[in-house]
Amino acid sequence: MTTQEKTILVCGIGEIASATARRLAGEGYAVAIHQETPPATLRRLMSFSDAWFDVQASLDGFSARRADTSSEFLLGLQTGEFIPILTQRFVDVTERWPWDIIVATADDGEAPPEPLLNLAEFTIGVGPEFSVGRDCHVAIQTEGRDPGAIVREGAPPRFPKSPVEETSRILAGACGVFRARQTIGSCVRAGDMLGEIDDAPVYSPVAGRIKGLARKGLAVRDGTAVAEICRSDAGQVAGMGERSVLIARGVAFAIEAELEGWTPLQFENWL
Repeated sequence: MTTQEKTILVCGIGEIASATARRLAGEGYAVAIHQETPPATLRRLMSFSDAWFDVQASLDGFSARRADTSSEFLLGLQTGEFIPILTQRFVDVTERWPWDIIVATADDGEAPPEPLLNLAEFTIGVGPEFSVGRDCHVAIQTEGRDPGAIVREGAPPRFPKSPVEETSRILAGACGVFRARQTIGSCVRAGDMLGEIDDAPVYSPVAGRIKGLARKGLAVRDGTAVAEICRSDAGQVAGMGERSVLIARGVAFAIEAELEGWTPLQFENWL
């Protein structure tokens, strides 16, 4: 099959999933996104997540659109004019179309989909939540110094977080409806109000630039992240981030290797 004849389902709509879908669509694959529940993505300008609510969103020159009917789904899949977003149950999405490849992510702390092995010819799990042979055919490393590395045995490694974080996440202190009073990209000072959860104000504990912010009107739980502050005013707040680009490139390379029948180099017996 040619690239254009391969259909790929990307599970997730967060930063990594969106960069992956955008990369694969740019390479000519027929790509769709699946997101069943309202996404809690904070870095909304670095993903397609707002399309789940607003019907359409763009990321670095590519558009994604909710496809609530079969005709919309087929239009996006066949023409490539936009990446269709499917919101039906995962089991219905995997049964309604003979996907050649399924790529699953666990962005924003969401639980990964069920094991993918028997759902497509080739399956990829992105992140340490997935294990090769149990959940997928290959996995992609997302943490550490080598994001995008292809893992063919076991699960991608986990790495401890750096003691010096470039961003700070602000967590909800109660359950309720979040109402933002700021916008992504705005600069704030320590103590500035970011929004309210019902009638309780949410303040920024640090100064910086808002990199991520929960949607206004989103229901949140106690302990849910509602904002992310970049401590540098020059921090990126829109478009694909460098780490996501590397991960998406790793996914694309794994697919290319599978389609071309490349065999990974083995060094164990080399002298």
